[in-house]
Amino acid sequence: MLIKLLIIFFIFLIGYQLFLFIFKKDNLVEGLENEEYKPYNKDDPNNTLILAQQNAGNIEVLKGRVDKLDGIKERVDSLQQIADGMQTQIDGLVQQQADYANDLMGDKPPPLEGTEGYDADTAIADMEEEEEPESEPVNL
Repeated sequence: MLIKLLIIFFIFLIGYQLFLFIFKKDNLVEGLENEEYKPYNKDDPNNTLILAQQNAGNIEVLKGRVDKLDGIKERVDSLQQIADGMQTQIDGLVQQQADYANDLMGDKPPPLEGTEGYDADTAIADMEEEEEPESEPVNL
């Protein structure tokens, strides 16, 4: 029963999309949010320079957008200065932590005691001594 309902639901969704595709005829151009755009005037037979005029208008629009980007260089430079200052502060903190660690530990490593005269042969001999002989099972 559930499978039949799902099949009917998906058929309805596909049918709805087909209905929108067939009967809804909007002249939607995706990504076109520019209100300054002017379509070509193709109805005027005396206008032989349609493309030149349209290109000139498009160039003006693009120039206006580029002019808006002029203030970004100063913002990027100020952000770079801030980042450089923060890097200097972080380097100082890391150096302080390293100095503190050296103060706690000292310049030479702590002495290790109890390892003198202990080599691989001694370790193997110790391991053999620790092995217990297998005991025979006890029958009850």
